[in-house]
Amino acid sequence: ERTDITMKHKLGGGQYGEVYEGVWKKYSLTVAVKTLKEDTMEVEEFLKEAAVMKEIKHPNLVQLLGVCTREPPFYIITEFMTYGNLLDYLRECNRQEVNAVVLLYMATQISSAMEYLEKKKNFIHRDLAARNCLVGENHLVKVADFGLSRLMTGDTYTAHAGAKFPIKWTAPESLAYNKFSIKSDVWAFGVLLWEIATYGMSPYPGIDLSQVYELLEKDYRMERPEGCPEKVYELMRACWQWNPSDRPSFAEIHQA
Repeated sequence: ERTDITMKHKLGGGQYGEVYEGVWKKYSLTVAVKTLKEDTMEVEEFLKEAAVMKEIKHPNLVQLLGVCTREPPFYIITEFMTYGNLLDYLRECNRQEVNAVVLLYMATQISSAMEYLEKKKNFIHRDLAARNCLVGENHLVKVADFGLSRLMTGDTYTAHAGAKFPIKWTAPESLAYNKFSIKSDVWAFGVLLWEIATYGMSPYPGIDLSQVYELLEKDYRMERPEGCPEKVYELMRACWQWNPSDRPSFAEIHQA
């Protein structure tokens, strides 16, 4: 019931509406509440997201706790992560504390979550990026925001024409043909690794969005970030192979 939840302050805006911090009264539990804008006809999409989230349970994936769908505004209730999104966290953190070891630990948690999704076979995230990961106590990281994710039939998912993608995280085959697969998530993971290694810099610094695809086609890839171990950079480069089948699996990435 909606009355079970006390809404507190707004945490941000999502794809379909706002996200708030709230309290689930009977459990005295702080939660995150995603609301659906009254005027969006995205009810079906919103419910699809909830259905997808119900299917998945992993220590590094944000857990769905409940939904309120009796009457609008609809709510999706998930666990609350104390330190917010990974991008802001990286930009504002104390780098002495969040050192190379911690950065690697964070990346490993994300690859563990993605390996789990890969094992579920027909699941892709489609918007993997630091802004869509959340940080809890003791550098716990969870992948969130399944807003774009899809359960696939077969190995690839074709987005509808005119769909908007975050270009700098999107694999070339997705930009060119709207084709998504777990291997396009692997590409995005490479960019996310770069974000982690640079404490939240914006990818392809100084490069215009309109030029990204063309540069990638000509074999340009981002350089090794300062202080980034060669091994980690090699992994990024492997994720950025032009041909999806040449990219590692998340199982291989997690082992690396």
